[in-house]
Amino acid sequence: MKRAKFHRIFLLVLVVIFFGGFKMILPQAPRERPRLLSSGITTTVNPYGLAPLTAVVDFKTKSKCSVQVKVLGDIDVVKDFKDESTVHSIPILGLYPDRVNTVVLTLYTHQGTLETRTLSIKTDPVPSFFPDISVDAASPGLIEPGMNLCTLSVAIGNDRPTYPMIFDQNGVVRWYLDLSKYNGACLPFERIKNGNFIFAIGDSVYEYSLLGKLERQITVPGYNFHHDVIELPSGNFLAAVDKEGTWIVNSNGLIPSRGDHMIEIDRGTGAVVTEWDLRKVLDVARNEQMNSNGDWFHMNSFWYSPNDDCFIVSGRHQGMLKVTRDNQLKWILAGHLGWGNSGYDGSGFELSPFLLTAVDSSGIPYDSAIQDGYVAGDDFDWAWGPHYPVLLPDGNIFIFDNGARRNFHPGRPLYSRGVEYRVHEDKMTVEQVWQYGRERGEETFSLIISNVEYLPLTRNRLIVPGIVENPPDYYAKIIEVSYPDKMVVFEAMVHFKNLLAGELSESPYDTIYRAHRISIYP
Repeated sequence: MKRAKFHRIFLLVLVVIFFGGFKMILPQAPRERPRLLSSGITTTVNPYGLAPLTAVVDFKTKSKCSVQVKVLGDIDVVKDFKDESTVHSIPILGLYPDRVNTVVLTLYTHQGTLETRTLSIKTDPVPSFFPDISVDAASPGLIEPGMNLCTLSVAIGNDRPTYPMIFDQNGVVRWYLDLSKYNGACLPFERIKNGNFIFAIGDSVYEYSLLGKLERQITVPGYNFHHDVIELPSGNFLAAVDKEGTWIVNSNGLIPSRGDHMIEIDRGTGAVVTEWDLRKVLDVARNEQMNSNGDWFHMNSFWYSPNDDCFIVSGRHQGMLKVTRDNQLKWILAGHLGWGNSGYDGSGFELSPFLLTAVDSSGIPYDSAIQDGYVAGDDFDWAWGPHYPVLLPDGNIFIFDNGARRNFHPGRPLYSRGVEYRVHEDKMTVEQVWQYGRERGEETFSLIISNVEYLPLTRNRLIVPGIVENPPDYYAKIIEVSYPDKMVVFEAMVHFKNLLAGELSESPYDTIYRAHRISIYP
């Protein structure tokens, strides 16, 4: 009896355990994940009418969340907006032209709640007059991340409308801004700290967002802006300008001058904080064969030196110089031939003490023919018709040497290059430490415009001949080379289509004024 009773109890326990366990492992009915969206999603393509490959999506959520945007394609564009809001207005950048783009929105919270929505956004093709872009070299893993921002000016009639564009590493345009309403070259086109872009034309500086919204216009009467404007660490703008009512004296007598002033502009008030007059520190009558209507210097770019509060300035018709905030000359980097006295009429101080002496890697000066600029050495030459000096992290200066009238001869070897110099201010000497471009010859020779760039993640160098005239082909190149071994890791050719300029146009073809490697989202 006891054994039978034990067996009954044992069986009962097994049944309870079995059915209890069985119930515990039964699949549960799926619970619906809480929805974050509390409204529909509204998509507005090209919200300000100037940036056709952009859109804005607007929606609301029940709780605060962040949003990730992914534009799908051969090269995805991904951006996280960690705003943790319930009201969302999200910019969509990097859309492909002429297609229905697939854009994935991922909403997420700190608690791990996720929700995705897939959008289809239709875009129009880029304008028919845009250049064709071919990528001739690309080495994955060796290229500086990002896309290529180009300041495209188009020759149509007597105007030069500007269409800044960004193309990816496959050569596909993923963003552009239609600035044709300004009927001229909007130069330069540079990104500032807040992610917006600035350019100057006429008597004004303009600031635009990536969506094409005009954020700011600063008008400064009495000045004409050209060629360069940058943001200073203070947030003010530094601009290259012509100043009304300025004159120089050269062999032609007293003539109006231009391209020889720069000004600092208060970003809030638009007032001129400081003015630099380069007639006071250079020889206005030197190198007259490069001049045109009083354009004796042709300031085209500058770079701020924070360590000593000075400015490195490039002038196409003279060379490169360094001045202090109160317009005191520090040095001149140019061939020594022809320098006289400073002043609008040559009555100022003697300039020869400010000329840097060219030396080799051992500090030994070159002979007088190289110093004067008559010839180039195997490992040294001056920068001829230079553009866009870049102050490198080690204090060296990297600049685009166009090669205009190299060694004072218009027909001398036609090549452009990116060249790096080391200036020893205590000794007043300059050493050439690196160059790339001489070996490419005429295929990368750009007589005008152009720029270089230091790429900080890879330490690669970007070299941009902005217009190469090789009839019947007219093109720009964007060349990325490793440093210091000069391996080409990326090269794109921008094939221009337009030879449509009228008789009054300054240039009969399109140009890329400058190019930079950037992230499309700031």
